[in-house]
Amino acid sequence: MNCATTDSELLQQLSGIPEIDLCGFSVREGLSGRGVTMHKGRSYFGSWRAAPNGELIWTFADLNEPGRTVATVEEAVRYTLLLILRNLENKSDSAPKQARAG
Repeated sequence: MNCATTDSELLQQLSGIPEIDLCGFSVREGLSGRGVTMHKGRSYFGSWRAAPNGELIWTFADLNEPGRTVATVEEAVRYTLLLILRNLENKSDSAPKQARAG
């Protein structure tokens, strides 16, 4: 499978998951016409790019965080969903606790 096909397949699979948009994230083709770019709201969250050997490489917006390399599109989808869940979990952990009535 060539890089363009891997990128296209990943974009197609992620675009087919409506919960990504419902959580405030979006996916689109990379600026260079290759790769998959992910945004959280209007902010860049990270991106996938295909290596010549067919692996997919994740790079966070914060380059201090370690990236991730996976062998298949399915693993990239799974990891992307995990990143979204972790982000939502961190967001709910940092939200101020409301006083309970009663």
